[in-house]
Amino acid sequence: MADDAKCIALDDINEAMDCDNMDNMGGIVPSVIYGYHEDVATWPDYPTKAETALTLDEAGAFKGDVVMKAGCKAYKMEFTDELAEFKITDQGEVGGESFLYDLNIIAAKMRKKIFGFENATKGRKMFFIITDNNGTNYLMGDKRRGAVRASGDGSTTGSGSTARNQNTLRYTFTCPRKLVYEGDMETLLTASPVG
Repeated sequence: MADDAKCIALDDINEAMDCDNMDNMGGIVPSVIYGYHEDVATWPDYPTKAETALTLDEAGAFKGDVVMKAGCKAYKMEFTDELAEFKITDQGEVGGESFLYDLNIIAAKMRKKIFGFENATKGRKMFFIITDNNGTNYLMGDKRRGAVRASGDGSTTGSGSTARNQNTLRYTFTCPRKLVYEGDMETLLTASPVG
């Protein structure tokens, strides 16, 4: 069967495809981009086969940009370095497999702005763009579903004066595929004119 009849063409995978991939650092950059799901005008597409089968690289990335509606913008949240984690976990039964994207952030010091953020996102569909320490971006949210707030460790003063007073924020998104995001990370942070 010719490769163009398949959805995704297989290829050799080397341990290090190029010099850049020899560097591998854990963790995420201590800043995420976020916004309300409803404020997005255009979502990137899932990769689909055209005339020929997708390459492995094409099959592993969204196609396109997150584009905000007129008058809307995305926002940035900075948080304590080395205290956040993003992970993708396989889930579902055979024939119904999907991936759980899970973002856990620890923000130092309980304060009203973080409490306000938690109140604003409670029960709301959101999107997040996360960048890992290797420079790879991940999108939580698509045109059908958003990231949602999930139960976490909450907020705590800590039990002693040397403990960290903190908020734990957790958001999850179920995605049919495991993908990176290679789209816009700057334009969406500025509101476009209305009209």
